[in-house]
Amino acid sequence: MTRGRSNGDTTIGAVILAALTVGMGIFILGVASGWLGATLQSSTNEANRAILLVKTSAQLSFEAVNFTSRERSIILRNIADVPVIVTRIEILTPGGALKASYPSTGFTELAELLPSGNATLSGGVIPLCATCLPLETLRLRVWYVASALFNEENPVLSADEMRYVETVFVYPPGGVAARCPLPPNWMTVDVIDPVTYSDTGKIPSQPNNRIHARFPYASSSATVSVDIQVINASGAYGFATRNVPTIGNEMYSFTGSFGGFQTPLRIHVLAAGFNVLQREWRLGGIPWKAHASGVTLWSNAEKMVDVVEVELGVNDLVGGRYRITVNLYDCNGELITSRFVITNVPRGIFTDSVFVDVPPILLMDIARIDVLVEEY
Repeated sequence: MTRGRSNGDTTIGAVILAALTVGMGIFILGVASGWLGATLQSSTNEANRAILLVKTSAQLSFEAVNFTSRERSIILRNIADVPVIVTRIEILTPGGALKASYPSTGFTELAELLPSGNATLSGGVIPLCATCLPLETLRLRVWYVASALFNEENPVLSADEMRYVETVFVYPPGGVAARCPLPPNWMTVDVIDPVTYSDTGKIPSQPNNRIHARFPYASSSATVSVDIQVINASGAYGFATRNVPTIGNEMYSFTGSFGGFQTPLRIHVLAAGFNVLQREWRLGGIPWKAHASGVTLWSNAEKMVDVVEVELGVNDLVGGRYRITVNLYDCNGELITSRFVITNVPRGIFTDSVFVDVPPILLMDIARIDVLVEEY
């Protein structure tokens, strides 16, 4: 009996040991298979990346370049068999020194071209060159990347996969002409900044019912009466008037009959005896969520605007993710450029400064500024 029990224990132990061995084998095989799968996946990704890099090498071609004093446009064709995204346009000297670019820093999606497809890029993304000389020979460089390799959230992470093509052109004689001829007497306004409550988007009542404005340039120095008209979403009108110098860097405060007006707002700027070039501003907003509470056109010494700053007022109890779109129009009502930035504002934050890059645009060419605020 003792021997029988001993035999029985040995048999059961052998069965258990065999089961454990098989189980461990399956486990080990599973781990090995997982590692192999990860290795194969990594190898496959690298192979796909390498294939896409080969397929897009020098596979974007120029069909036409039109860079004149009146118009800037290029036609590009994708001769690769995969889709590509144009990410940046640069103007360089023959020696490779950067003269101008869009965007001013980094990369962004400018256009996507399908295999054998073409695209026309216009002055909205082809930069002006404030330091280029008439009849100067220059290089036009276009950066692009396979669509499958483009990181939309952070395009700079795709820089290693990007390629570029170049062509040579001559900067037009006399430079690039203004879109709009200047009137005899003109002045500019580059800041419109209403005082608003961050949560509601409303202009306060007296004595804080104010709109700030700045007037940096003019055809001549004078003191003029400036009238600001404000129209709210319901169509109600408000007015404010004061005397200001036509040239200066000071912000001037206008107090008027627009207390309680809520964004979206339309603001018109008029001056006695002078044509205000940036005469219409449209500040969008979503009541009780977010709104454009101020806009600044940042320009350099050559009066070229390349950044639009939007002061975003946000209900700090709500926060949110918003798309801020800036549309700039010329004196003929034609769209010069449209650019947007997406910003995420956490709860507890009631204001955010959003900087929107635009291709260099002569300040005097801008007549209307639209800022749209949308949930994203």
